[in-house]
Amino acid sequence: MKIAEYILEVLNSQERAKSWLADKINISKQAINYKFKSNSFTGEEVFKITKVLNINLEEMREKIEEEL
Repeated sequence: MKIAEYILEVLNSQERAKSWLADKINISKQAINYKFKSNSFTGEEVFKITKVLNINLEEMREKIEEEL
């Protein structure tokens, strides 16, 4: 599982849109769409996203690693 896939799962479970997330982490809607398509989030963006969505970093890491 890619980071983008995991974040998208969390967004869907919280019934939130990518555009909402873009607004919360101060990037454009076009930029967030690109980042999801290319799985190209920076470390700082991942950190901000985990705070906004209340994601446990350890749980995210485990979920991503188990599908590698």
